[in-house]
Amino acid sequence: MGRFGVKDRNPEGQMVVDFAKRMEMAVVNTYFQKREEHRVTYKSGGRSTQVDYILCRRGHLREVSDCKVVVGESVARQHRMVVCKMTLVVRKKKRGKSEKKTKWWKLKN
Repeated sequence: MGRFGVKDRNPEGQMVVDFAKRMEMAVVNTYFQKREEHRVTYKSGGRSTQVDYILCRRGHLREVSDCKVVVGESVARQHRMVVCKMTLVVRKKKRGKSEKKTKWWKLKN
């Protein structure tokens, strides 16, 4: 959990935090200081809460440059979209040397 997470959690929210700790993951939304409108993912009946999260491995946290809620875009009726910017380094796999294959059909009697 980052420094900018919501301090008051319901049991389900605590389960997300416990899961992230157990799996050595980070709740990316909580590592970036944002205004409330860029943190709230669910609005209904005058209540605003943060219920949608992005999780990543702790080792990949330094590759995340930003995470916020897109205001004005809603995925479902009251849910807002959470966006995360990451810089991923894709490494090419080295091909192992393959064995030379005998082409039996080219051999003559």
